[in-house]
Amino acid sequence: VVSTQSTGNFFCLGKRETPPASVNQLTDDTPTTKMARNGRAMIYVHSKAMMVDDIYAVVGSANINQRSMDGRRDTEIAVGCFETGESETDLVKNGHVQGLRKSLWTEHIGRYEEVFDSPESLECVHRVREIAKQNWDSYVKKEIDDSAGHLLLYPIRVKKDGEIKPNTVGGHFPDTTANILGAKSSYLPSRLTV
Repeated sequence: VVSTQSTGNFFCLGKRETPPASVNQLTDDTPTTKMARNGRAMIYVHSKAMMVDDIYAVVGSANINQRSMDGRRDTEIAVGCFETGESETDLVKNGHVQGLRKSLWTEHIGRYEEVFDSPESLECVHRVREIAKQNWDSYVKKEIDDSAGHLLLYPIRVKKDGEIKPNTVGGHFPDTTANILGAKSSYLPSRLTV
């Protein structure tokens, strides 16, 4: 039996680096100052990217909300790429889509390993999770450690019954009061489909 967290993983981006000496001049006790003193920063990415089986990629700016999808408000753009060999059943290895994935993984994981050549394998899934967990541990520990990778294991645990719980003390990200799980929307119905 394969557990949910063996194959379904959640990640976020963050970085940890030694802060400049000027950070000592900050006197307030806000979350921003705490993060600066501890050398922590979350990384926010506006673009959306999806790669499927190393042969299809979509990269764009649209959010899944009324503003982006309406067609009369925000201006959005996206590009889709589909890459096959001589026939549609011939998968392209070492093509542009695979190159994009490898480039993004190298940037965010901080290195590239041979096991990443088979992203569909459980060995790869477990290795990426292991590295992301190491990066999270480095991100939250007291001592500042300039970590190589930005990919962090999102701090949740999924119970056997499917319940999701925060995996941090107090249920917050370090140095902040930002909830790991967020809050239930009062705008969205609890059931979106019937």
